[in-house]
Order: sequence, then C-alpha cells, then structure tokens
Amino acid sequence: MDLDRWALAFTILSWPEGRKAQLWASLQAGVRPKLDAESEADLNGLDPARLRQQAEARGARLWLPSDIDAAPLLSELPYPVALWARGSLPPSMLAVALVGSREPSPLGRARARSWAGELTKAGVAVLSGLARGIDGAAHLGALEVGPTWGVMGSGLDHPYPPEHLMLMDRMVAAGGGVITPFPPDAKPQKWHFPRRNWLLAAWTQGVVVLEAKLKSGSLVTARLALDLGRELWACPGAPENPLSEGPNSLLREGAARICRSSADILEDLQSLPLGINRP
Repeated sequence: MDLDRWALAFTILSWPEGRKAQLWASLQAGVRPKLDAESEADLNGLDPARLRQQAEARGARLWLPSDIDAAPLLSELPYPVALWARGSLPPSMLAVALVGSREPSPLGRARARSWAGELTKAGVAVLSGLARGIDGAAHLGALEVGPTWGVMGSGLDHPYPPEHLMLMDRMVAAGGGVITPFPPDAKPQKWHFPRRNWLLAAWTQGVVVLEAKLKSGSLVTARLALDLGRELWACPGAPENPLSEGPNSLLREGAARICRSSADILEDLQSLPLGINRP
C-alpha cells in the first residue's frame, strides 16, 4: 500500500468524506479497494516526489505518513492526510488551542493575548487558526514569549486573511509553524474551515473558547474537541453580551470547564496525560 499516495488522494481529490473513511477502512484491513477508472487515474497521477519539490520551491515542506515526525499528528485522524507547512510542526508537548470570535471585544482580544503569552511561558504550546480577532491575538501573545503554531483553512499560496501574512512570517521565524491540510493553490472555502478546526482539536490536549456567539466556528471546534475526547474550557461572560453566548452555553450544558485565567488551564493540565495526542 502506497500510504503517501493515498494520503495525498484523501487530501487533494474531491472524494466525499464518507468514501474516504470507507476506503481507509478497507486499506487498514489489507484489502485494496476497487476504484473506477477515473479515480484510479487520479490516484496514480499523484506524485509525492514532485509535490515535495513544489513545496520546497515555496519555502515549505510537504509532510506525509512516511515522515516519522508527522506520524503522531496523523495518527489521531480518521484517515491519513498530507500536510503542507512553513516552519515546524506542533511539538510533542502539552498544547492547547485558543479560539474565539473574529470580532471580539477589546477585553476579549487582550485576554487572548495575555493568556497565550502566559501559557507559552509555562511551557504549553499555543495553537490557533490564524483568523482575525481572537486567533490573531493569541498568536501575537504567544510570540511575545516564544513560538506558536497556526492551522490554515487555505493553501500556502493564498494566506488568509491576507493581512496576517506578516504574522505568519513572524511565527515561522520564531520557530513555530504555519500548517495547512490543503494543497498550495487551494483558496479559502467555507467548507475548509471545519477541517482546520478538526486538526486544532486533534493536535491539542484541549480547546479554550474565549468569546464566541452561539453559532460560530469556535463552537464547531469545541464540539470536535469533545468528540475526540479532548478537554474543553470556556471563559464565562455577562449574559447580556452576545459574545458570551457560546462559552456560557457550553458551561450551562456542563460540556466545558470554567476558566477564569490561564492559571485555571494550567492547573487542569496537570491532571491530563501528556500522551493524549502523542504516542
């Protein structure tokens, strides 16, 4: 089984998610699934060596299942994927994802920035989604102390949002990384972001929701964290504040731990096994 080629197929080709899972289940059982002629041609047309060269030409690297350093990250996923990265992959250490509104309050933005710096200083890797608002503030706060890692919802040729390109450059220069599960020419699409959120949840011990409306991508990330057995924290807020609807709802349901400061997260992490998402 050419696992690298299959990972590229699951990443690049527009096969339905259910089909990818079925194909991967067959491959794991030692049975090579029968593909129609078009799908077989698409699979055979994927050249890992050529795609690696294309990534290197962009100052990036293509990570595949045959790369030992990528194996811990890919093992958590329902089927293997390819990853394009500038800089480094998230390290094998305690990690949390800080997520929240793209239009946060000034207090929420400041909180994301300070908590990210405090967590990084304490030795916890901070990941986020490179979006406007809470995500960007979290990356900036972490950079005040050390590296941080971002997961994109687009390809490397289309940094999104474009105004964060300088931020991405700083992250790479600081020893962190900018990672995407989409090929370089992929433009940002609405359906890309749930996959981005899925990786954020899979690669961390837990997700922190700082500010979010009830219907937001941050709540999608929170649900994915619960589905994957990760920890979930929510920062409470005033019930009159729409940006507190998401965190307050998670707390009301008993789905999330309350966090009033980064110290609460650090205290809770002490009781979690480091290996929750690492071998």
